[in-house]
Amino acid sequence: MKRICVFTKPLDNWRSGSGHHVNEILTRLLDLNAKGGGFDFTFAHYGPSPNPIYSRVKEIIVSRNPLSSATVMRSLAFDLIHFTQLTIYSPIWFNGARRMTATMHGADELQTAAVQSAVKLAHERWVVPFFARKMDGVFTVSETSKKYFVDEFGLDASRICVGYNGLSGTYRVLPEAETLAPRKLGIPGPYILHVSRFSERKNPWKLLEAFARFKDASSTVDRSAKGYSLVCAGNGWDGAAVRREAARLGFADRFFCPGFTEERIIVELMNGARCFLFPSLAEGFGMPNVEAMACGCPVVTTAVSAIPEIVGDGALLVHDPTDAASLASALRIACFDEGARAELKRRSARRLRLFDWDESARRLLDFFDRALVSASHPVNLDEAINAFPSRNSA
Repeated sequence: MKRICVFTKPLDNWRSGSGHHVNEILTRLLDLNAKGGGFDFTFAHYGPSPNPIYSRVKEIIVSRNPLSSATVMRSLAFDLIHFTQLTIYSPIWFNGARRMTATMHGADELQTAAVQSAVKLAHERWVVPFFARKMDGVFTVSETSKKYFVDEFGLDASRICVGYNGLSGTYRVLPEAETLAPRKLGIPGPYILHVSRFSERKNPWKLLEAFARFKDASSTVDRSAKGYSLVCAGNGWDGAAVRREAARLGFADRFFCPGFTEERIIVELMNGARCFLFPSLAEGFGMPNVEAMACGCPVVTTAVSAIPEIVGDGALLVHDPTDAASLASALRIACFDEGARAELKRRSARRLRLFDWDESARRLLDFFDRALVSASHPVNLDEAINAFPSRNSA
C-alpha cells in the first residue's frame, strides 16, 4: 500500500476559503479511498485541530521549521508528499519522498500586485514559482490557472491536472418560509449581497461605489433602487474605513455587515438577495459566484482571471472591474429585468452540473496514482486522468 502524506494546514480553519476547499475534497477522497483506493494517508500540520477529519487518518504534528519537519518526513519514508499550499515553510528539501505534488488554486496576488504588500509579493513572485517547479505534479482548479502556471511559472503542462471545485448540497434554492436570516439580521426590504473576507483584491471601494450609483438611479423603472440595502458578509467589512466610505456615499443606514457567518445563514442570505455582487479583481475560481447561482440568486461579477470560465453564461459579466457605472448598470438588469433574471437562473442551474466534489476527489486520487508512475515513463497527468477508469464506475 502506497503511503501518502498530505500537508493540511488549511484544514485547521476549514469553514471558509481555501480551508473549506481542502476539507470538502479530502473528505470525499477518504471516502473513495476507503472503497479500495489503495493508499495509506497521513495528514501533517503544525498544531492540534478540532476538525473531525483528523480522526479518520494518521496525524502528525510537525515544526514550522522546514528542515526539522523534513527530518520527520524522511524518517517515515513516504511514497508521496502532497502540499495543499506552497509556502516558504513547506519542507520540499531532504524529505525522503519519492514524489512531491501540490494543489495551487491560482496566482491572485500576482495578478493584483498593486494592492499587495512587498513581502507577500516577493513570496508569491519568487518562492511559490520556484517551489512549484520542484513538484512532480500540480493539481489546480481551473484551465485558466493551469495556463497561467505554464506561461508565467514555466511549469510543464503535462504535469498539471485540473479539477473544478465542487458544490456542497447545502447551497440550493430554499422555500421562502426557510429564508429567515434577512429578517433575523434586521435587513429591511430588498438587498444586494456580497460574501468574502475583506481584501483589496475583492475590489471593495468600487463595490461600494457601484451600489451608490445603483441607488442613485433616477429612471422610472428602477427608482425603487433607493429602497435597497447592501449586505457584505465576511470578516473585515465592519471596519471604520468601510463605514466612512458608505457614509460618504450616502447609504450608511442601508449598509449591513454581519461579519463571519455560518454556512446555513449564507445560504439563506443568498436565497433572499435580489442579486449577488462579486466585482473581484482576480480569482483562481470564484466559488461564491457558483454558490449564489446554486441558490437561484442572479450574479453580477467581473470577466477577470478564471471567472468567465467558471460562470460561463450563468452570470452577468462586467469586463472592467474598475468601472463602477457598468457594475451599477448590471445591477439594474439583475434586479429589475424579470426576463433577464429568469434567463440567468435557467442558465445557472444548467451550469451547476460541472461542480461535483466527488468528481474532484476522484481526479485528485487518480492524480496521486499517476504521479507515482516511474519517472522513466512520463505521462500527461490531465489526459491520463480523463481516461482513467472512474472509481465510481465499479
